[in-house]
Amino acid sequence: MRNIPTDLLRTFLAVIDLKGHTRAAEQLGRTQPAISLQMKKLQELLEVTLFAKDAPAQPTEAGEIVATYARQMIALHDEMVLRLSKRDGKGKIRLGIPNDYADHFLPKLIPRLKASGHDFTFEVVCDLSHVLLQGLRNGLYDIVVAMTPDGPAEGAFMTWKEPLTWVGDVSGGLATASGEHLRIVCYPEGCLYRRAMLTSLQREGRGFDLVYTSPSLAGLEAAVGSGFGNTVLAKRIVPPKLSVIDASLNLPRLSDVVVGIYLSADKKRSPVAESFAAFFADAFLSD
Repeated sequence: MRNIPTDLLRTFLAVIDLKGHTRAAEQLGRTQPAISLQMKKLQELLEVTLFAKDAPAQPTEAGEIVATYARQMIALHDEMVLRLSKRDGKGKIRLGIPNDYADHFLPKLIPRLKASGHDFTFEVVCDLSHVLLQGLRNGLYDIVVAMTPDGPAEGAFMTWKEPLTWVGDVSGGLATASGEHLRIVCYPEGCLYRRAMLTSLQREGRGFDLVYTSPSLAGLEAAVGSGFGNTVLAKRIVPPKLSVIDASLNLPRLSDVVVGIYLSADKKRSPVAESFAAFFADAFLSD
């Protein structure tokens, strides 16, 4: 009897959902040739053609059948692993995540976990991405959500590009004329938002003053919301009390960052970490 590995099915679904091998490779933190080899292996195991000849990411009729079963199989696999974690006492997840991502996503994720019947114990640490990735390498975390500037770091479970945006208070009263110094509110040194912001300003020769630094999103929100300065955040997690600065003000263009979910390679990693990471990824990508 042929055995179909779930990692091949996950990759297959990523290819058809993202409509391309390259996009799937970027999201899964792998190379495009590696994705192609996985799809070749899956087709050999199933003895069917999964993709149309004239559209490499378009599933054939057989591919549609495989996709339907693959979604059910993966869902059942993850459900089994997560539910068993409650019985053997190994449902503890050590999670490292940037402060603003924790504030935005965890309040949405926890109710979804509760509603699905999963009962985890969490240890959550918020810090700068490069600190979290180092902690992952040192075995301090099971899962880390982290930003990188130029591409995914080693060990990515899934990655995606996150656009950045300039953020100000809702009144828009802070002066941002091109001849004036921009008042900057930011996270401490080492933050990629800060790096992207200052790099873009220096690239265009725009003057600025660092007027406020805080390690917490609440601190940045208070300073920006009171009109004390401007900052940069990921576009989709801008707090409701703040607003995206209008493009007509001609602030420097910002580069995207790469956000990834990373799994520890440590043998002591929680046995439910991979299944939880898949659940976590769905929450991020469906937001």
